[in-house]
Amino acid sequence: MNSLSKYLFEHLHFGIEEKDFTFIEKVIFLLIVVNCLVVIIESESFIYQKYQYFFDTVRLTFGTLFTIEYISRLIAVGQIKQFSGIKGRVRYIFTIWAIIDLLAILPLFLAGLNEGFLFRLLRAIRLFGLIRFGRFSVAIHNVTSAILERRSELIFSLFISITLLFISSTVLYVVEGGHQPEAFGSILRSVWWAAAALTTVGYGDVYPITPTGKFFAILSAFFSIGIVALPAGILAGAFTEKFSKK
Repeated sequence: MNSLSKYLFEHLHFGIEEKDFTFIEKVIFLLIVVNCLVVIIESESFIYQKYQYFFDTVRLTFGTLFTIEYISRLIAVGQIKQFSGIKGRVRYIFTIWAIIDLLAILPLFLAGLNEGFLFRLLRAIRLFGLIRFGRFSVAIHNVTSAILERRSELIFSLFISITLLFISSTVLYVVEGGHQPEAFGSILRSVWWAAAALTTVGYGDVYPITPTGKFFAILSAFFSIGIVALPAGILAGAFTEKFSKK
């Protein structure tokens, strides 16, 4: 068993060891990309209905291959000290990348549930395979570590954004609610417009018509620049600091 674990570890990449990608890993990458392309194509219902047998066979094939890969990783991960033994492997199962691997193969075991929303959800889950590339990316590590180092500032900027969102919603409810009850008849209804305005997306079918409402809409538009710029500046500073250290 130990020799099998060692062999699999030499041919699989966990993203924490420095080694070149093996032929097996390159094949797995290719399978992930092909699988995701198939998922995207089959989401068009008339294509899926026309070639249903093909898509179901492909789903079964990829699901089986990724299940084998998942089991192989559970065997191989024992070569890493922190995941050695039964307890170590159980600990590995609950790591972020192992959970993503599990989500990617989940549709194989729920293939019989083909109704409506659930079927579409199972299709979409298969796209989690793309996220699996993150375990091998130094860039992903740099981004996540930079975000974690600036999490306090980002949380504070999020708090500011939420505060402005509800202030804007409340003002529009007060000044526009009587004129447009469908759009601004409650603070909850106004939140949709405020969110669209403050994120600079805009929502053309809902807009204030009173002079006071238009004035506050202009203020919201100005505030939206800061809402976008504040976290962007925080992250830019974090990335600059991270790369300067390197």
